[in-house]
Amino acid sequence: MAPPQRWPPELNEDITVEILLRIPPDEPAHLIRASVVCKLWLHVVSDPAFLSRYSAFHRGAPLLGFFYNLDSAWFFPGFVPTTAASPPPQPGHSDWVRWVPDCRHGRVLLKGIGSLCKCILMRGIGSRTFLVWDPFSNHWEEVEAPSSLSTTFQSNAVVLCALPGCDHSSCRGGPFHVVFVGADKFDYTIVHAHVYSSESRSWCTTASAQLDGTRNFFDKKRAVLIRDGIYCTVNDGARILKYDLVEHHLSLIGMPYLYKNVPVLMQNEDGSLGIAGVLDSRLYLWSTVVNLEGVTGWVQRRVIELKEILPVDVISDQANLIGFAEGVEVFFISTNVGAFTFELKSRRVTKVGKPRDYHCATPFISFFRPDRACSKWTKSSLAHPN
Repeated sequence: MAPPQRWPPELNEDITVEILLRIPPDEPAHLIRASVVCKLWLHVVSDPAFLSRYSAFHRGAPLLGFFYNLDSAWFFPGFVPTTAASPPPQPGHSDWVRWVPDCRHGRVLLKGIGSLCKCILMRGIGSRTFLVWDPFSNHWEEVEAPSSLSTTFQSNAVVLCALPGCDHSSCRGGPFHVVFVGADKFDYTIVHAHVYSSESRSWCTTASAQLDGTRNFFDKKRAVLIRDGIYCTVNDGARILKYDLVEHHLSLIGMPYLYKNVPVLMQNEDGSLGIAGVLDSRLYLWSTVVNLEGVTGWVQRRVIELKEILPVDVISDQANLIGFAEGVEVFFISTNVGAFTFELKSRRVTKVGKPRDYHCATPFISFFRPDRACSKWTKSSLAHPN
């Protein structure tokens, strides 16, 4: 008679944590499936302490995809996944959304632009309304923009986690701020900065300045956050506008070179502000330096030949840089044959999108939290294993 089958001993929680820490972060479906194995695994992967360790272990959140805005504001923005996971569900009022200014700290900032008659027809939601959206939980909140600012092409905005002490490794839910910087709707030479708090549900004007007496047209590429500063390009990439979140001060920084297309702002590995621009089949990378007098200047740190990294059927001198994903060091490049990602460290190039009139790419970088996932994410990931 055969001896009775002996079951392997159960794993204790400490060993389970060490195993789950090693699940690759670039496929949200892996954590979804792990969370349904048993209650212990669900408890582990939903614990904020585990998610903080997970972030540290993998050195930052992964790039899950990017939202793209097209050159025409009358076309809906879209999402391109860079993993095998399904695209996120559409938020409420997706037929109204015309622009994605920012993705940050687990949230997506959406904005509508259009004529008054279109806004009246589209569920009564006006073009002055933002949506702050969590793609995983599919929770969204409406934020009405301040009336003093132009909300079309003379402004830019970012969304920030406002939870005290948060390390932003796994932001999800909780309070948030929307920082809205733009030209006065009656006088484009005047720029205002407003900050919205989800806790008080109100805006406050934090800074106003008349900058050089020129009309300030905001380029629609994504702003960059570096320490306590928000930076965005204005006037076709001729200048950079900085808003200091602590000092509540607005200032201008000159560009080192005026490229044909608006350059992309980026944070360098050393934490300094950088820009990247394309000219004649070359990608130029610049860094800021501050001299002893406190004046900001520029140093060219690298030149990359696009002909050497892009496929042979790409017309490299027509390539357009449309975005950068900080933390993972990935550029988004639009070409005549489609959109590509370019990993700066490995120099790996991957085609991720078909040819379109891409204006800018807004990366979605986030860890996945099974405890806050909506049913569409969970069912799709369980039904379609990688």
